[in-house]
Amino acid sequence: MTIDKPIPSWKERAQEMLRGAILDAARATFAERGYLGATVDEIAARAEVGKGTIYNHVEGGKAGLFVAVLGEHFDELHALAERQLGGDGPLRERYRAFVADVVAYFEAHRDMLRVHLREVPQLLAAGSEGEQAEALRQRRDGLVEALVPPIERAIAKGELREVPALLTAHVAFGTLIGTLIRTVDGCPDAPPVPADEVADYLTALLFDGIAMPAGESVNR
Repeated sequence: MTIDKPIPSWKERAQEMLRGAILDAARATFAERGYLGATVDEIAARAEVGKGTIYNHVEGGKAGLFVAVLGEHFDELHALAERQLGGDGPLRERYRAFVADVVAYFEAHRDMLRVHLREVPQLLAAGSEGEQAEALRQRRDGLVEALVPPIERAIAKGELREVPALLTAHVAFGTLIGTLIRTVDGCPDAPPVPADEVADYLTALLFDGIAMPAGESVNR
């Protein structure tokens, strides 16, 4: 038996739309100004609401806005991980599909790529404390840890040799994010590398390495 979910009232829908507009404005401001350069006043002006309205919808001021924006971002990345890595097929194929999806996602959300690459490491490396910083650490770590069970299952099935699953997850995700730095800080006018090309290369790099197989040589 299925239980019908209650239909949100017009007031609830309006509140959700208003919160969405505030977070959209915050995301754009953080991407352009950086966390330190952004202000709640600017975010309110961009969202076309009063400053008090922001505090009524998002707790924690600017830090709360930043965590809320990153929370939605990590939710979307988690959804990609669950969709592509949660199946039973070979991990190599599923990881390749995950990489292609993440690259395509960041191509469509370059503002969040800038925030992810520039602001998150800077804030956490600075030793930020408090509930917002801890929430941000948990979301970042949770995304990497989502890769651990698929790696452990692949080891159990004999697809991978015995490797530290968590460390391998950090390498797998960190290499992917690091590759995307060129999109932000490399050649802004250069055409993007196709998602399939990035996925093929990073999958081969992770699963095959870059060492020349024994008995082969490169003709120069």
